Amino acid sequence: MSRLPPFDVVVWVKKTDDFLELRDALIGLAVTEPDESTDYQGMVDFHWGFETYAEADSLAAPFAMLRERPEIALLRLSNLENPSASFTFKDARHVRN
Repeated sequence: MSRLPPFDVVVWVKKTDDFLELRDALIGLAVTEPDESTDYQGMVDFHWGFETYAEADSLAAPFAMLRERPEIALLRLSNLENPSASFTFKDARHVRN
């Protein structure tokens, strides 16, 4: 059984006309494809996993410049070993009740 990396950078992007441009910008900043990506109900989430906080932060920091884009619904650096130490740069998800 494989173990998840302890740190995860997560970006949720709304699929708009600018989606491909924004996807390319994310991958350009990351310099690598995401480890996982899911397309669901008009949103695509991207995940990059890391063994150390420093590695995750070095990716999340440049992504933070994109947080003002309305297409970005979530930008988060997750600490899977200590969830209270996770950091959310942006969370504009709309929860349906």
